[in-house]
Amino acid sequence: MDYELNRTEAYHVNQLSTLGWELTVCNALYPPRTPLRKLLERDDSYGHLLYDYLCRLMPMADIKEVLEVGGGYGYLMRDFLDRNRSLRPCMLDISPFLLERQKESLEGHEATFRRENFLETDPALLAGFDMAILNENLGDFPTLINLSPELFQPSTPTDDSNLRRVFDFFERYNFERPESGLFNFNIGAIEALEKICASGIPYVYLGEHSCEAAVPEHLQPMIHVDSQGTPERIALKGHDEYSIKMSYLEKVAHTFHYTSTRGSFADFIPITFTDRLWFILRSQGRYGDEDEMICQFVEDLYKYEYLVLTRQ
Repeated sequence: MDYELNRTEAYHVNQLSTLGWELTVCNALYPPRTPLRKLLERDDSYGHLLYDYLCRLMPMADIKEVLEVGGGYGYLMRDFLDRNRSLRPCMLDISPFLLERQKESLEGHEATFRRENFLETDPALLAGFDMAILNENLGDFPTLINLSPELFQPSTPTDDSNLRRVFDFFERYNFERPESGLFNFNIGAIEALEKICASGIPYVYLGEHSCEAAVPEHLQPMIHVDSQGTPERIALKGHDEYSIKMSYLEKVAHTFHYTSTRGSFADFIPITFTDRLWFILRSQGRYGDEDEMICQFVEDLYKYEYLVLTRQ
């Protein structure tokens, strides 16, 4: 069976020197004067909005030891520390450049930093954490590309370790099997979540570009999200990422006896639909760079999904 394994480690370790090419929702909302904040019901940063939302779903005041994997510039954790200075974060990142930026952002706070590939992290390290966060980075983990449903046929034995792992995951977690056509599989994201759940960390937050995202019916004429149901390629500078099949991650979590809350980023980043915003969305941002940026941002609020997991 012909397939490809998409990996991003080499880029993140050896080439990454800015996230300017990857405007995450978190980074987009960080500058206080960004025009994007004018769209929000409450003018605030991503981390503050997320923390306040999570307070409805988990006892954030009781959480102390937090592991953030792939923390970008450290903006999310800095916002969390604004809300709760008793947090003791551990920032784990494969990128030396980003880890240095996180150290700058969290200067003066009690934080630890580890440079390593989370898929190679010793599971014993995870003992004792109250919460794990993987925000807008699951698409960086390895993804298998162009797999065929013939993988599931009894007449298709294989010595390929990647294919055996895929088959084992489908069996172990009872994933819905594609019936026809080639498909992509977020093998790295699934391995990462499996490691977290097996460690028993009580609370988990995941957020990423979803291949299963949907827009509420009343907004569909204005906000265009075309979800294919299989992880989709996102071409970026120096590497490719893939969107995430969140339903598979939910099944992993449920197998380990976690409950889940799932939704779009719009749940905790509500916007006010003014006449001007309706006009920008109807015109698809074609009348200026700022309009285009706004249109993309609003679409992202519905393209990105989150999972909040709580161990029972």
